[in-house]
Amino acid sequence: MKKTVLLLCVVAWAATMNAQNCMRDSSLLMSGALVSPWYWSPDSPFIFTKTACINEPYTQSFTFNVPDTLALPNLPAIPITNISIATAGAITGLPAGLTYLCDPPNCVFAKNTLGCVLVYGTPTGPADTADLSILVNIPPFPFPLNFPSVINASFHYYLVVKPQGECVSGADDLSGQISSVKNTPNPFSDQTMIQVESNVSGDFRFEVFDLTGQMIHSQSINVLAGSNQFTFEAGDLPNGAYFFTFGNADGRVARKMVIAR
Repeated sequence: MKKTVLLLCVVAWAATMNAQNCMRDSSLLMSGALVSPWYWSPDSPFIFTKTACINEPYTQSFTFNVPDTLALPNLPAIPITNISIATAGAITGLPAGLTYLCDPPNCVFAKNTLGCVLVYGTPTGPADTADLSILVNIPPFPFPLNFPSVINASFHYYLVVKPQGECVSGADDLSGQISSVKNTPNPFSDQTMIQVESNVSGDFRFEVFDLTGQMIHSQSINVLAGSNQFTFEAGDLPNGAYFFTFGNADGRVARKMVIAR
């Protein structure tokens, strides 16, 4: 019976992860950054959005950390109550087959909250690199501002679309980069050690989800080729099963962890 319940939980979690759910990056609350994933810039010439493939389902969440005071280049800081985008047509440059939704659904994000926009769908082609712009309404400005170019004209949100079959999905996505990922002990009470054997050096993201697919922890991890380890603290999380992922724009590895005190 216990095995059946666990299997049903795993199936439910996998279905939730594939559903149209916008996943907020709560690490913005700690870092103070305005948005996640970060945009391309000359000083950080990396594409942080996930790669899409023609005729394959795609999702990419964008998290906005809405301040109570906004400062834009060449303008004085102004107090704001919210930012918003139109519920349709606010993201220009989207590849054919992709659209978006918001959480909350009205696409109005109050100050001092994390707003979420989910780009989703199935790209139909062609293979290309899309240059996205998000038209953001910020009262009292009378017209939408083009993000991220409103910050700097050289900033971009790029989204790469590849031919069918060139994207990765599943537990072995990163087999060429990551040899193994595990946590010990497992089950654990207060903390567990995440152990990563990597074939490459670079930045990865470690995220923890509950069985409903709600992200409860996210952090950036820099690994070196070889053995790496870092600690995850359970804090006040209740006993039960959780999943963590470790990955980058090329894919991610998912593992189960259990808290048992």
